[in-house]
Formats: sequence, C-alpha cells, structure tokens
Amino acid sequence: MTEAAQAIERPVIAYVDEDEDALEDFLIDADNSNLFREVIILKPEAHLADMVEALLALPIDALVSDFRLSDASPVEYDGGQLVTAYLATRADFPCFIRTSWDNDALHGTDDVNRVYSKEDGSQDLNRPLFDRISLQIAHYKSQLQRWSAELEALLAIERSTLSAAQIERIVQLDTRIEAQFGADHAVSQEARRAIFDGGLHSRKQELLADTERLIADIRRSLGEEGAADG
Repeated sequence: MTEAAQAIERPVIAYVDEDEDALEDFLIDADNSNLFREVIILKPEAHLADMVEALLALPIDALVSDFRLSDASPVEYDGGQLVTAYLATRADFPCFIRTSWDNDALHGTDDVNRVYSKEDGSQDLNRPLFDRISLQIAHYKSQLQRWSAELEALLAIERSTLSAAQIERIVQLDTRIEAQFGADHAVSQEARRAIFDGGLHSRKQELLADTERLIADIRRSLGEEGAADG
C-alpha cells in the first residue's frame, strides 16, 4: 500500500479546548503519532447548540474535548455536556474527554471510559489516548459495515417473501444506522413496523428506497464508493 493510500485511510479527528497552548500541543502530538490524516482544533463556542452545529458540519471520525471549557472565556457547558449533546445526534460516535480535573470529569460524564488525564511532557504520554481513539474509530466503522451488509442482504430478498422476523430486523437495523448518522427526521420503529405490517405498498417502497439510499451514504462515509462495483 502506498503512503498516499495509507494517508487517505487514516481518520480525521477534532479537538475542542479553550486554551491556545493546549490546542497546539495536542495538534503536534496527534500529528506526530501518524495515526490521523487530519487533526482539527477548535475553541469552544459560547453556546452548546452552536458548538454541536459546528462539529456536525465537520467530516470527522472522532471528537475529543477538554473538560473545563470555561476557564478562558464564558462558556455555558463543559466537555461532558458537549459529548452528551453530540451523542444525542450521532449515537455511539467515538468521543473522548481530556482533563486535568479527573474527579470532576469522572462525575460529569455518563461513561468514565471516555475520560483521559491531560499529560504534560513527552508526546509518548498521550500515545495511549491516540491508540484508543484509533481503535474506537475502527470498531465504530466495523460495526456500521456489519449492520450495512446485513441490511443490504435483507433488502435483496424478494419483498413479498419477507418474514415477520426479517421485517423486524430491517426496522431495527435501519433505525440503528440512522441514529449513527444523526437523521433529524427518522421514522420511528413503530411507524416503520406499521408500514411493513399494514401492507401500505407505496409507503413501504418509499421506506425501502430511503433505506437503500442510507446504505449508499454509509458506503461513501466509510470510503467504499467503489466497493460494490469492484
């Protein structure tokens, strides 16, 4: 594999911190790890909704945030709240919190495994965090690929022969995948199930077409545009 191909496959991450020096240090250490194609550094927006909107506009594979975001400027939220708000739009997305205030951060997040201490000094001290980010991204993408492949196989079955269990699985997979991509107007599981079970042909076909488009979006997101044609 060429160096250019390896660079394309490496993920893009974002880091949010109110401290300029901390942003620069993280950028240098993350770049030197050679695990990431790009590291985007951002200072926090004053309002949580604006910060989440800014992050959703970025093509990132993981989010890392400092815990204390209001030390240098007035910010209405901390890193734990930022991660929670982001995950509300993109379920299970790889998110991490860095902090010098371990106890506060551990009590301020619903998943202590996301919290890492800020380390001063050698970039090697940050290597465990960078390795974990890279592994979590790979796990996240692998899960999406498995769900996508299973859903694609189910959608290839003749519609009229789908069993109740297969319809239920299509509904589950479609809902899970949409949650990963932050669909703002996702159809509820109950509505999806009613569409299939109620025999509403035109709406059923529309839902299936939407699901197939979602699979295409996943392929593009995971860099598999040419996989189906190869």
